[in-house]
Amino acid sequence: MKTHGYFHRFVTSLVLMSAAAIALKGFFMPEQTALLLKDTGLAPSIYSSVIAFALPLALTVCGLLAVSSLTTVAPVVCCLGIYMALSGLALYQGLHFDCGCYLPGSVQSQVYSQLEPQFLIQALITAVAGGLYVFNLRFMRCTTMHTA
Repeated sequence: MKTHGYFHRFVTSLVLMSAAAIALKGFFMPEQTALLLKDTGLAPSIYSSVIAFALPLALTVCGLLAVSSLTTVAPVVCCLGIYMALSGLALYQGLHFDCGCYLPGSVQSQVYSQLEPQFLIQALITAVAGGLYVFNLRFMRCTTMHTA
């Protein structure tokens, strides 16, 4: 991806590094994503592990394609939106309340205690990535040469 200026390079690097961090978390802790998929009812428990591995893989592939200038940031924005929607749905369903029924240190207590800050951070990253996409799209339109 071509960057234009220091600030544009900084924002692009921030978005892609954040996507890489989310993908690494997805690779090293897929049980957290699988738990959210099962508890929100988006995927049956038989498919939740496969989907929990496929989401960070898709984010990684989209990020690598964006870094190598083979695609725009739009697929990265879509993948980040899926992660944000998953956390947002869990918040909407009220899964972030501490009912005292989870053991301290269990996967459920770790996921649900961090759900609200995780959603806010992912929403911020997705918004910045969407703004970056709009800026890149607008900048490409302004610099495109029309030849007859």
